[in-house]
Amino acid sequence: MQFTKKIFSLFIIILLSFNVTGQTPTPLIQYDFEHQLPADKNQIYTGVLHGNAEIVTMTDGNNVLFTGAGHMDIGAEMGKTVLAELTGSYSISIDFSVGNANSLSSFCWLYAFANGTNQYIGLINTAGNNNWYYEIRNNSTQNVRSNTGISIETWHNITYVQNGAVGSIYLDGVLKNSGTIGLRPSAFSSLLTGCYLGLSPYSGDATMSNTFIDNFTIYNTTLSASQISEIYNNIKDKSVTPATPIISNITKFWESKGNPIITHKYTCDPAALVYNDTLFIYTGQDAAGGQSYYNINNWAVFATTDMKNFWEYSTPLRASDFTWGTQNAAWAGQVIEKNGKFYWYTSSNTTGIGVAVSDRPEGPFKDALGKPLLTNANSPGMSHSWRTIDPSVFIDDDGQAWLYWGNGACWVSKLNPDMISIDSNYGVKMISFAGHFDFPFTEAPWVHKKNGLYYLSYAAGFPERIQYAISTSPDGPFENKGIINEIAGNSNTNHQAIVEYKGNWYFIYHNGGIQTDGGSFSRSVCIDKLEFDENNLYKPIIMTTKGVDKIESTNDEIIKAEVNSADNPFYYDRGKQLIHMKNGNNYQIADSLGHIVKSGNGKKVSVMNFAAGVYIISNGSKSFKFIR
Repeated sequence: MQFTKKIFSLFIIILLSFNVTGQTPTPLIQYDFEHQLPADKNQIYTGVLHGNAEIVTMTDGNNVLFTGAGHMDIGAEMGKTVLAELTGSYSISIDFSVGNANSLSSFCWLYAFANGTNQYIGLINTAGNNNWYYEIRNNSTQNVRSNTGISIETWHNITYVQNGAVGSIYLDGVLKNSGTIGLRPSAFSSLLTGCYLGLSPYSGDATMSNTFIDNFTIYNTTLSASQISEIYNNIKDKSVTPATPIISNITKFWESKGNPIITHKYTCDPAALVYNDTLFIYTGQDAAGGQSYYNINNWAVFATTDMKNFWEYSTPLRASDFTWGTQNAAWAGQVIEKNGKFYWYTSSNTTGIGVAVSDRPEGPFKDALGKPLLTNANSPGMSHSWRTIDPSVFIDDDGQAWLYWGNGACWVSKLNPDMISIDSNYGVKMISFAGHFDFPFTEAPWVHKKNGLYYLSYAAGFPERIQYAISTSPDGPFENKGIINEIAGNSNTNHQAIVEYKGNWYFIYHNGGIQTDGGSFSRSVCIDKLEFDENNLYKPIIMTTKGVDKIESTNDEIIKAEVNSADNPFYYDRGKQLIHMKNGNNYQIADSLGHIVKSGNGKKVSVMNFAAGVYIISNGSKSFKFIR
């Protein structure tokens, strides 16, 4: 009997030992996002979501981080504390699913704990999705590579294990490679300046955009092969579909360093629209540098609320969307809003002017007619084939929309209330200019109104300068007032938009300023200040590399949301951390540093995943402060 008890006791000891060794150890830190907060599982370290990153719920109820075009700052202090523990063996595990919108064509990092680019740990995708690797750098660099890619829209797990002097990388529970790794994160943990999910410490790398991330976990011990396999088995069948569709189509955020304001691609022929609290800038997208002709396949749209922090939306309109047009001639145009719709008047080489329409300022836009709105037959008095280009639209105080266009001469007509047809009773007129011409009218008309006067600016001569003229009537005659902007560096063309925004006037134009390949066919958009003299005439533009200053919000423009008065455009439900937009509207939310942390359109805005702090929400006409 005693022998039987001993055998039974031994069996229990063996069973308990088996269960203990099979369990995944307690992590130093884990981010599972189940609390709808950018914080670790124990809610000790709160991070900050940047760009349009957000925490979303999937169709299976699982909460994950969605990077969008942004990333999550998980905090240098957290990184210092956790990496200080990684003195010997350790393991780092992360679950992720990359969406179709990310081609993985550039270097991008799933996570990074870094002191600049001299000291870091990170998990990196080699451009082309044929290799994922864990890298540690402390002046010298060591890494372990998977030598294999991953599938898009599929949940994967990558776990790195440091066991003594050996580092191993596992992809989806399978050991891919091992190597000698002698560096330790604890050696530079106290120097960390940035810790991120979805962002590289190298400014030239891409963000890990449009990626779902879950269960980012760090252990100060070695995970076994069976434990890593079990981690993957628990996530491989998770949903890759959000319960609520992600409608944001923002593709990039950045802080402008001056002129040109956009440096990641070539942009030309800017047009500007102020809508609610946002300045939208619409451009053509020139082909990459070194071109010898105009090769513009699509248009682009950018936005800002402070003239310093900008973001880009996905391609709103392509030349090929106008099947009747030239397929690589996304030439100059302008967007304007009327009755809740947005109309984009564009030109396409010799085939005429078209109009596209959208329900949103950022698009996407669709051809409204399936044919040109205007052709060369609507531009009498000249005979060259590219005269019907460069449309510009202006809506007067009485609601009448006017359309201007031309090369070699400027024509004008009234638009009907539908905004997609011309007033046949008015017809088409050629603008009459009086006064001295420094250079003849070339193209690029732009009209705005100030103090009862109509200002018509245009490109003149070739290479082009910008001249302007003034009238008391939208269709002239206009009196020339001279040159406002000289030849824009390294570009034969000069195309302008003039706009008032938040109490300041701005001159938006292009030059060939990105070197070494910028030029007349690979141009770049710039912004400088516009001022008027005592006679309401333009002061000459001073083109700068510094650009314009950031627009700072003043406290007198802010009303505390806690008041929740009847005339406020929204109600702040502190308990549920929801802002209820009373009528539904476009909104932007900025943190105390002025960084846009969320934007969209709707009646309910969740701020549950925001870090504690002060925020400002704007509905386009007023701004309000609230405290999370």
